Amino acid sequence: MKYTKSAVMGIAALTTALALSACSTYDRAASYVTEPVVKDVKVGMTKQQVVDIAGQPATSITMVNARGTCSTYLISGTDKKPQNYFVSFDDTGKVLNKGYQSCSEYDTNPQK
Repeated sequence: MKYTKSAVMGIAALTTALALSACSTYDRAASYVTEPVVKDVKVGMTKQQVVDIAGQPATSITMVNARGTCSTYLISGTDKKPQNYFVSFDDTGKVLNKGYQSCSEYDTNPQK
């Protein structure tokens, strides 16, 4: 198969753009690791321990598709852009899961 110079250049440009976007996503995620809710909250902690570490959440909900309750925190990294971070709790009030999305997003597709 014969490739034209413009097709090869287009593929090279696309590959470069994808590589750079992956780096910025990684850098942005890495900048949030210093937030207490991200670095210090562990699975199995109580809701009170989470509040003691991270403060009051922006929102809290009782989940519909997943079990238990969930708290959403708004965090910002070195780039100062707000990012949702959820902490879900089981029926006994212990941390079940956590991650970079809101509680409502997590409740639509729970992973645990």
